[in-house]
Amino acid sequence: MTKRTVSNALVGIAGVHYVAAELSRRGLIALPTIRNTAGYDIIVATTDGRKHANIQVKTSQKKVNFWPMPPSDKVCAKPNDYYVLVRWIEKEKKFEGFMLRGSEAKKAVVAHEHGTWNTNRKLEGHTVWAFVHVGGKREEQGNRWKQRWETWSL
Repeated sequence: MTKRTVSNALVGIAGVHYVAAELSRRGLIALPTIRNTAGYDIIVATTDGRKHANIQVKTSQKKVNFWPMPPSDKVCAKPNDYYVLVRWIEKEKKFEGFMLRGSEAKKAVVAHEHGTWNTNRKLEGHTVWAFVHVGGKREEQGNRWKQRWETWSL
């Protein structure tokens, strides 16, 4: 039996729908945007419409400790902006998520851009400027972001 590969586009869509489903389960209105909407994958609101947030989802089909990000000037970092980093845990057959405020994502990208890895690279045909990490030296930070995802609501 050969191992089936799934395109990055489909993996990304699966991550967006996972996040939208989980937010809906928590009693929020979660609206995935149409493909290629600049900046946001999901607009989420309370049922009374008084609060909202904008979410960008980054998905991996493997248990990675980092996600590629756009250059810092393209990272959405307004007060209602969030990033959810999603990875597939094969052993458990489920997604695991980490939630960062946009400002945290931007800070991590800026630090990476000004660190030792400060030139753009190609990854699977796409230009990558920096990564956001959750493991290794940044495990404590990753644990905070995981806890935020597991408990977050508007």
